[in-house]
Order: sequence, then C-alpha cells, then structure tokens
Amino acid sequence: MRPGQSAEERLREALRARAAEVEPSPDALPRIRRRTARAWHRGVPVLAAAAVATAAAIALGVVAVGAGRGEHRPAPPAGSVSQTPAPPEVPPSGPEPSGTAPQTVNLPAYFTRNGRLYREFLPAAAGDDRARVRAAVELSLQGRAEDPDYRSLWPATVRVHGVTIDGGVVTVDLGGVGSAPADAKLAAQQLVYTVLAAATYTSVRHADGVRVLVDGAPVARLWGVVDTSGPLRQGTLADLQAPVWVIEPDQGAVVGKSFTVYLAGVVPEGTVNLRVRDAAGNPVYERIVQLSAGAPALGEARVPVSLPTGRYTVEAFFLSAQDGSVQWVDDHEFSVG
Repeated sequence: MRPGQSAEERLREALRARAAEVEPSPDALPRIRRRTARAWHRGVPVLAAAAVATAAAIALGVVAVGAGRGEHRPAPPAGSVSQTPAPPEVPPSGPEPSGTAPQTVNLPAYFTRNGRLYREFLPAAAGDDRARVRAAVELSLQGRAEDPDYRSLWPATVRVHGVTIDGGVVTVDLGGVGSAPADAKLAAQQLVYTVLAAATYTSVRHADGVRVLVDGAPVARLWGVVDTSGPLRQGTLADLQAPVWVIEPDQGAVVGKSFTVYLAGVVPEGTVNLRVRDAAGNPVYERIVQLSAGAPALGEARVPVSLPTGRYTVEAFFLSAQDGSVQWVDDHEFSVG
C-alpha cells in the first residue's frame, strides 16, 4: 500500500493481488454468482457487493485465458490460443444454504470412437474428492456422452462400488464387468484416462496410477487380458487419444452469434482443418488452423467465429500427406441463438 492512496485505489490494488491467486475454473463464474446472490440477501454494503462483482469479472477473464494445472505455456500463434481447462478450486464441504441449488462441476470423462479416446466435460454433483472421481468414472464407463458418436467399451452392466484415494494411487472398485470387450486394453485406458483427468478436479490434483478391484477384491488380470496386478498407468497419448477433436461448441450447445471453436489434436505439424456446415450441409465457414503444437505433443487452438442464427455442424479434421484425403473427422451439432 502506497501513502496517499484513495480508498478506491486501495480496493483495486487488493483485487488485483487477489486475482493473481485465482485458479481458472470452468465453474468459477456460477459459484461467484451464487455467493453474490447470498451476499445481497444478507444486505452487504454497496462497496463490498461491487468488489464481489469485480472479482467475478476478473475470474471470468481468468477462465478465458488461464493455463491448465498452473503450467506455463509459450504464447500460441496469432489467431489461436492453447489452453487446457484447468482444475477448479474445490468448493468447501458442508451443506448448501437453504434455498440454493446444489453445486455442480463439469468433470472430464473419456469415451471411444474408432479405436481412440475422446473427452467430454459433463456436469456432476460437486461432492468430495472420491465422489468427483466416482461420478466421472460412472459417466465414462456407462457411456453417458453427449456426442452420439462417442461410446463406452465397457458392458452396460458395469457399476462403480466405490473409490478410495491413497496418495498418488486411486482405487476403483467395479462390479458387473462382464466378459472382455473387443478392445480390452483400450477399455482399461478409458478408465485410467478418466480417473487421472478427474483427479485434477479434486484436491488430489495429480494421480500416478489406478488400482482396480472387482467386487471388492483385487484381480491379477481384468477379463483375463489386462494386467491389473499393480496400478494401471496412462498409455502414450499419441497412440490412444483421438488425432483431432472438437471441444467447443459442445454437442447440442446453443451459442451466441459470436462464439469460439475450441480444437485439440495430435497431428503432424499441428495443422487442422476447420469447417462449419449449415443445416442443409453447405459449408459456411472454412479455414486452416495452426495448433499450438504438432505431434507427438497435444496441440490446441481457439478460433473466433461469427454466424447468423441457425443450426450448424462444426467439423475438425486433417488431410493425409500421402493422398490429401480427409482423416479423422470429429463433429458436433450446435445452434446459434
């Protein structure tokens, strides 16, 4: 604090200092709005309410530009931004005040398509660490993806009995695992990727492996195929994750006339093609997008797009270096309101 500062200057300086500590979160703004509503209900002074509103604007800005897991990333090429959704602050435990809706959080869940893994962020109750991981695993294994192209390799009978966390190892107790799916190893990685991604949305932040129990007991080999005598580890991203995928707009989303297309991929030289089609299937927007990194690293980009009201399909793909054919199309249907 500098001598001679006005009260407003001191407030702004305090807010800037607090904003520097804010960790980006997909559900930050709704939580701040709830706090603001409760504050007004209690009759807080106008100055304090203004401070909360300013903090909300700062948090929204952080969500838009903050890097995932606190990592420093180099500036992306012009016209694109590489940002991985970051683990949110874990809400405090305890019951919600009377008259408020239960807290929710968007959790990462992995699904499969054409022998690769795809991720969606899906809403779930914001419980404790174990509840969050369990919710993400249930969403994933039970195939509750928004995109109809995505599915789970696990049998419909699978159930999650419980989750325990011990240091860097998460144990998932499953039931109804049935017989081996067509690609048992990819199914196991679907579980591993989901658990490790969901762990970053808890106070655990980082998990090293996933131990599997079946009906409360350890098994040496899941389905007689996958070695589960020790913790399962995450496989190589370039071999398992989809080469190209659309993160936003979500499947079925309704967006404003100016919105952002968020892409990710593990592709040669980080070059991806973006196309948007109208309801009749006609291309209305096309461009080549340079991701923040090329294979074998994961590259990402955010592309601003403006379109009139209507229904659309956004597609991301890359072209074969051998014959120029379209490879690995991922698409989402959405609407502009």
